[in-house]
This record gives sequence, C-alpha cells and structure tokens, in this order.
Amino acid sequence: MGNVFSERVTHLNSRAGKTYQEMAADCDFKRSVTWWNKVRWDEIEDPPKPSLYPYLARSLEVPVRRVAEMVAEQWCGVRPDDTVPEHLRSPLAVLRDVREEDVSVIQQMARAMCEKRGAEVEAERFSARLLTAFGETDGPYTLEQLEWLKLSELQAVKMDVGMGRAEVEEDAYALLDSIPDPGDE
Repeated sequence: MGNVFSERVTHLNSRAGKTYQEMAADCDFKRSVTWWNKVRWDEIEDPPKPSLYPYLARSLEVPVRRVAEMVAEQWCGVRPDDTVPEHLRSPLAVLRDVREEDVSVIQQMARAMCEKRGAEVEAERFSARLLTAFGETDGPYTLEQLEWLKLSELQAVKMDVGMGRAEVEEDAYALLDSIPDPGDE
C-alpha cells in the first residue's frame, strides 16, 4: 500500500506547479495551507472525514470517488481494486459515470492510444537499430541511406521525422511521403 493521497499532492505541487495556497483555496479553505503541506510530507495521521471529499476532490483535481479510494488506501491500508494500475485509477473513476452507449467510443479511443504507443515503441526500437546501422550522423538521413531500409524501418523513420526526433534531406521527403503509415497497409 502506498501514500497515494500524499503522492497526488506532491504531483500537483512539484510537477504541475500547484501551490498549497491554491489547494487550500480550491477546497474553500476546509483544509489549511499547513495541512496540505503536512499531507505532502506524510505528517497527517488522521484521515479526512468523508464530508470533506467533495472539497478535496476539487483541490486534487480528481473525482470524489477517487478521493475516497486514496483515503482508504493511505490511511486504512485498503485498496479498492489491486488489478488497476495507479495511473488509470482517476480515469477509471470518471469512466464509471459514462453512459453505456458511449463505451464503444471510449474503447475506440483507448485502442487508438494503445496502437499509437505500440507504434512509438516500434519507432524507438528501429531508431536504435538505425543508429547502429548508420552510426551517429551529424546531419539528416540521405535518400541513399533510406533506400537501403525495409518498409517497417522506413515507417519508423517517417514517424521519427513527424515527431521531430529525426531529419531527412529535402530529396528524401518524397520517399517518406510515399510509404504507408504503420497499420495502413
């Protein structure tokens, strides 16, 4: 079990730049700036009362149900569903309120994001292979270099160029434009 409530406060404060003053204001000062600071450093021993969850949800930028789950895990050692990864808990809490007829759209979006991630992993794998094959180059890939690559490797270069991670010479763009994107074959 972890200190997920405190970790959420830390995330908002450190990575998102949200101050303890802003957290206190977002919860209508039901919890003080000092309280938020102490939560961040795991110095609060008693869990917040359920009547505070809607206010805390605004401050933590999560659904009320997620606040209840975080309180249960941090202060009571109870995790509602151990099979759900931490980074998916807040979206899952939101998805519980989605209408049944909208689920198929969410599934399509999730599949597209998974395919995107798979393509990114594939591109990273091929990028490493390209560096090994061509050595580190100071300049963009040449048309001559690209002509030696397999379709899947060209697709990886195309993705890298599109994401700004690689460059090709001007005459090589036509070759990249002519190849299908991964999954379009």
